[in-house]
Amino acid sequence: MEQSPEQWLASMQARADEMVRQSQEIQQSLQEMSETASEPDGAVTVTVSANGALTDLHIDKRALQRGPDRLKDAILQLAGQAQAKVAGRVVDTVEPVAGSTGLDFLRTQLPADPDAAEQSPPRPANDDLDDEPPQTFLR
Repeated sequence: MEQSPEQWLASMQARADEMVRQSQEIQQSLQEMSETASEPDGAVTVTVSANGALTDLHIDKRALQRGPDRLKDAILQLAGQAQAKVAGRVVDTVEPVAGSTGLDFLRTQLPADPDAAEQSPPRPANDDLDDEPPQTFLR
């Protein structure tokens, strides 16, 4: 059975309304989303929002006694951990409506997983140092 123009338009309007509703729910979830990472002893705690921005930082006296370089390193490491956790939650939240193309784009915008970076060492800047033969002699 073929739809009348009015039925088709009503169907399209219902789909658009549902997409707007889902978009508003996702937006609300993302606004409320955050992740926290802490050192095991609780001396430094970092909280980030869904976009990875630092929203809270707790540093107790024990952490201050370590010196500025160790404190900086702890803050950066914890911020990376919290950003990776929140990025996963963002993907889980957006996945139902974004589709695979939207998720592929979203993943390119998210911070890298700090644990994955530790597992795979960076390639040397000079590719001639590897054991593979060159694919071309033209540079």
